[in-house]
Amino acid sequence: MKRKFPLYGAVLAGMLYLAPTTASAEDISKHWAYHEMNYLITNDLMKGDEFGNYRPNDAVTRAEFAAFLVRTLNLPASSSQATFSDVKKGDWYYGVIEQASYHGLIKGDEQGKFNPNAHINRQEMAAMLKRALNYQNINTSSSPINFSDNARIAKWAYADVQAVVTSGLLVGKPNNQFAPLAQTTRAEAATVLYRLIHLEAPETGGKQYTTTNYSSDYSSVVKKQTANNPKVDGAGIFTASDALVSYYVHPKSVMQDSPSFYQFLKLSTVVNNLSAKEINEKVLVNKGSLAGMADAFIQAGVDNNVNAIYLLSHALHETANGASALIKGIEVGLDSSGKPVMVTLENRDSLTEIKKTYNAYGIGAIDADANKYGAERAYTNGWFTVQDAIIGGAQFVKDQYISKGQDTLYKMRWNPENPTVHQYATHVMWAVIQAKKIYDIYELIGAHTTTNLVFDVPAYQGQPSAPSLPNATKQYALDPYIAGATGKATTNLNMRTYPNTADAASIMTNLPKDTSFKVLGENGGWFKVSVNGQEGWVFDDYVQLENGLQIVNMNITLNVRSEPSTTATILGTVKPNGFIIGAVDDKGEFVKNGAWYQVIYNGKTGWVHGDYIVKK
Repeated sequence: MKRKFPLYGAVLAGMLYLAPTTASAEDISKHWAYHEMNYLITNDLMKGDEFGNYRPNDAVTRAEFAAFLVRTLNLPASSSQATFSDVKKGDWYYGVIEQASYHGLIKGDEQGKFNPNAHINRQEMAAMLKRALNYQNINTSSSPINFSDNARIAKWAYADVQAVVTSGLLVGKPNNQFAPLAQTTRAEAATVLYRLIHLEAPETGGKQYTTTNYSSDYSSVVKKQTANNPKVDGAGIFTASDALVSYYVHPKSVMQDSPSFYQFLKLSTVVNNLSAKEINEKVLVNKGSLAGMADAFIQAGVDNNVNAIYLLSHALHETANGASALIKGIEVGLDSSGKPVMVTLENRDSLTEIKKTYNAYGIGAIDADANKYGAERAYTNGWFTVQDAIIGGAQFVKDQYISKGQDTLYKMRWNPENPTVHQYATHVMWAVIQAKKIYDIYELIGAHTTTNLVFDVPAYQGQPSAPSLPNATKQYALDPYIAGATGKATTNLNMRTYPNTADAASIMTNLPKDTSFKVLGENGGWFKVSVNGQEGWVFDDYVQLENGLQIVNMNITLNVRSEPSTTATILGTVKPNGFIIGAVDDKGEFVKNGAWYQVIYNGKTGWVHGDYIVKK
């Protein structure tokens, strides 16, 4: 069992100031390393100055970092004298240098100097960290490192850099550089010490933290994900803004060990010693069709080498706690060509081999019609009982995602290895919502005390400080393709700060019937409008556009072309049930060319085919 890092130690002089151990100073309250610094401060491992400031961006000296390590490891006092020619009795750091040297954490240069006041660089810090791991009897592996500046790492430090990078204590800099000679700030030092403290992986009930570096630049990842139709809501109606996407993509937006942090939990490990009785009584009680199904989840985890607690969370989320139509059972039959088709009143008599199907994880249940497509996928996969859906669905998730490297909720949702490709969901909160459920189940049944938990946190190139969660008014994207249209309220109509009727506080004002306004854009069947100097959202069911054309509600997007021909250049697309501005002539009639309507799209003239629109 690896040795546990203590969280206490004697007060040190000099750089470790005698100040209150509360992280209230303004200089870290909004800093990207607040969580790590706050952790060290509240555990008396880092002190502020006489003014209560913690100076996160100040460079750290070699003596200061040695002092940090001494306190973090709670090194025993040493009676031997420091042997460095430039470390004298009376120096504030004499005692800690003595301890660190005695226990093998530090070394001097060829002249026998320690250079205590020189700023520590990253390769020197790597060497001290590796010795700290050795002191704790923590075995480390060394995978190849592929930084663009590998050649700049000193030979004496190369193996140490490999070890601490592999263990996740240090990560790369922007542009895939390690930057071995770059100075270390107090914030960076706090971060690596925090990782060192939490690196332990005991035989039972422990947590291990690793970091995986990705070659993609953070800003380009956010741009790609924003263009990939991410959703604010689980129903898949409203498109998320770039600010909301940025918040959920950023790995540092959640605090370590918080419920949301469980989106980084590796799922490719069986949770042993689970009690079906306890799960049924504490987790699945009153959970509809999932009640009493603990044995199936445990078996699914064992058969597929997957975390069964994750499977429970995933199924509870996708089935609305066992109450969805997909888990209650939906009939599907085969049409004349042998294709599975969901049964309706209209088609029942034409279908054969009708069976009730079950889908526990929402597999294939796309936003366009979750019940239809989810049920038809279940028929194809042979899930004709709830148990079939739980066990068979687990195998699908394992084969299609976990075994392909997407072995955390975060990776399933955002796929940092190849952003926007092969992602499980569209809801930006999909991973976070399930992470909280996983955390709750662990706590509820006590599995966190008997199971090793391994977290794999991504790191992108050029990753900035974590953004704040945007308020509701800034969470919704604005599709401007219909900007410039004129609308009119067909009834007394509430204008809201954001498109949500559930929040009465979002109401800005009431627009009387026949109020005219300019349309700024659209999202999820709502228009953002400008009227009387105010901007807000109105529901499109109560709006008449002067020259608006509505796209039919079908599972396709409609191409806008430069000419009235299917071979003409595509200028853009309009979503199902969306709107576009139709061009009108002097008489107010829509301009047409055969079956084609002329439209105004993002300020340009284009054409859409009349088969796919209905007049508004």
